[in-house]
Amino acid sequence: MERISDRLRGSVELELFGAFPAGVLNSGASEGIELWDVQCRDEHSLRLKTFEKNLPRLEQIARRSGCETKTIKRVGGREGLRRVLRRPVLLAGLLIMALLLMASSLFVWDVEVRGTRRLSRGEVLRALEDCGFGVGSFWPGVKTDLLRSEVMIRLPELAWMAVNVSGSRATVAVAERQPKPEMYDSADACSLVAARDGLVRRVNVLAGSAQVKEGEIVTAGRVLIAGSSDSLNGMPRAVRARGSVMADTWYELSAVCPVEERLKTPAGVPHSRFALVFGKTRLNLYIGSGKTIDGCDKIISEYTLGMPGLFSTPLRLVRERFVPYRESLGDDYDPKAAGERLYALLESRTEGQILESALTPGKAGELHVLTLRAHCTENIAIADG
Repeated sequence: MERISDRLRGSVELELFGAFPAGVLNSGASEGIELWDVQCRDEHSLRLKTFEKNLPRLEQIARRSGCETKTIKRVGGREGLRRVLRRPVLLAGLLIMALLLMASSLFVWDVEVRGTRRLSRGEVLRALEDCGFGVGSFWPGVKTDLLRSEVMIRLPELAWMAVNVSGSRATVAVAERQPKPEMYDSADACSLVAARDGLVRRVNVLAGSAQVKEGEIVTAGRVLIAGSSDSLNGMPRAVRARGSVMADTWYELSAVCPVEERLKTPAGVPHSRFALVFGKTRLNLYIGSGKTIDGCDKIISEYTLGMPGLFSTPLRLVRERFVPYRESLGDDYDPKAAGERLYALLESRTEGQILESALTPGKAGELHVLTLRAHCTENIAIADG
């Protein structure tokens, strides 16, 4: 956008020569004249750029300082306008393009969804299309209040939604409902049992009675906090056990990888084919089907005609790049990457802290084997029902 504005205003490249050209720069800067791309050719000449409107004033300052100016190049401004006016066909084409852009700005060509967490972007877009709003919709005829109500009926997970249209871009902001907390009936008694083997380090009982103590080794399934407690009359009372049992636990995870596997290496010269997409209609600029060519990786890139963040048009250029490859047997085993994946898997399984861990590489026949052994501390108490 900045470059377009500069071209409309017009810029001039000048050569400034004389006894003291640096004084012209100082005087121009003190008067607020914008100068850029200043190049010192020697001690008596400079080359610089400025806007076309600043040229008369800069020439006056140069003459006053005993310097001369020479115009090297003009870009945009009045010179660019004269060139356009000398080409009526080009001028007509520009006017038609401007009218088409103005007409296309009344239709939605790009929909952005923000705020989704549990819902996917595709689910929101599908609900909008079912309600008659999507790519190609005439947005001045859309009643946003009615659209919001219809979409929220189709997606009960939404608590709030807003549709904002700017030019040909629509931004859909949503907020999802907070899930209701799980409610328990105090009459539903249950106990807390061990989720896995461990060495008990700390027992914290909020409701119920502890069945284990610190330093005791427990196995998976053993009752840790019973769902009963003493009452005033001395009779046990059934309750829903609540609390936590922190214990030391040990994990052993393994990853395997073939010693020899098929690897791809580039072979041959990549080639591309193109297609134009107007709205939802695709026009292939090549002969043949759109299937992937055997022995090639297919990489698809899309380029939308428009300005990011300002407006979009219905025209997109699709480039399909095919990169030939050759398959060969080799060893692509990376123990560092495999170890990082094992550690990430352990973190996702452990609701606690990993105290120490160690990786042990090895081989088993035609396989690489990487074993992760870890010592953790976590809460192993879970409800038995």
